[in-house]
Amino acid sequence: MDGVAAGKITEFAGEADAADASELRDFVPVKRIALVAALTHKARTRVRDDLATMFRKRVATKIKKAKAELEEIRLAEREIVEALIGNYRTVLKHIDEGGPAQEALEKAAAMTAEVRQAVQGLDEEASADEIATRLEGRVPSAVLALVKAQVVQAGGFGAVTKAVEGFGGFAKQYERIGRVSAHHGNFWEVLLYGQIGRDRAVMFDLADNDKLEFTATSEDSRVLDALAHAQRHQAARGEYITAFNEEGREVDLSFATQNWRKAVVDKTRTGQFVRKHFEAMVFTALAEELRTGDVAVVGSEEYADWSEQLLAWEVVQETLGSYLVEVGLYEAGESAEFDAKFFRRQPTAGPKRSSRRRPGCWPTLSPHPRTSRTWTASRCTGSATAP
Repeated sequence: MDGVAAGKITEFAGEADAADASELRDFVPVKRIALVAALTHKARTRVRDDLATMFRKRVATKIKKAKAELEEIRLAEREIVEALIGNYRTVLKHIDEGGPAQEALEKAAAMTAEVRQAVQGLDEEASADEIATRLEGRVPSAVLALVKAQVVQAGGFGAVTKAVEGFGGFAKQYERIGRVSAHHGNFWEVLLYGQIGRDRAVMFDLADNDKLEFTATSEDSRVLDALAHAQRHQAARGEYITAFNEEGREVDLSFATQNWRKAVVDKTRTGQFVRKHFEAMVFTALAEELRTGDVAVVGSEEYADWSEQLLAWEVVQETLGSYLVEVGLYEAGESAEFDAKFFRRQPTAGPKRSSRRRPGCWPTLSPHPRTSRTWTASRCTGSATAP
């Protein structure tokens, strides 16, 4: 339907929708095909609109739930903090002097010292006879003591690990710490993926180019570039993904808020993004760009590219002169070329003058066509002044 006016498509689609099968048969084949084609095109357009709206609403729902979860964390903060403090105290007791870890380390150090005393004075080039003579057959016992020292030392660290596992494991502790951090920084962004996680496949499916083809309505394509990067790593299940695109350049995150960049970029992992937060950030930014019109959906009506709906400048020029005269920006018979850029730079505020028709928008000081006075160029916006 390229080249057909949107209004004509809507008119034909409405006519086809209102007609039944018998009425459609009464039309000549050419018109019948045109009506059905318009109706089909309109139906596909509505489907794209519905899919884009579904994506936006789903993201908005997830954000709302993440913020509600943050509010719940605020209410439960005291309980979480007390649990974390109790866990940390237990771990310190295991590591502190007199604890299992310290006792194991002391035993291991004593056993290691015994081994070092037994082999003192020997080097790597010593022969078997020299070792047997010097150590009087004590090599096996020395090696056994060294092995025991390693086992004891490992047991000491195992006591600390066992204590953490008793609290639910390291992952559980990190999760609790993250929840508290989110509360203190009003950091709902780190909670969003927990809401999106179960619908991750659906979100990627809705953002698939086979269903919705996105295009930027300006030269700013940072969000779509980030979306393409997320789609390339859709099959990834690890904690991190590379921060570099196929061309070896780092993905631009300057469109994101400081909180999002803080969630996505792990300072300990240079050149990598936290996958789950990166995906949540991309979905959020895409939904917002659709809402504001910075990203359009090809073949859509509600999310169409507004710039493509503008008249071509060649078409505008044909009727521009008569239009400017009609709205009072030019005088009849005036042949000066209209300076659109200069016109847009003019101030919009100023005194209204209802008794005089507004003259044209002259690029410099010019004499008024009907008086001997000189008027400034800002007169074109209704703020003329006479010196």
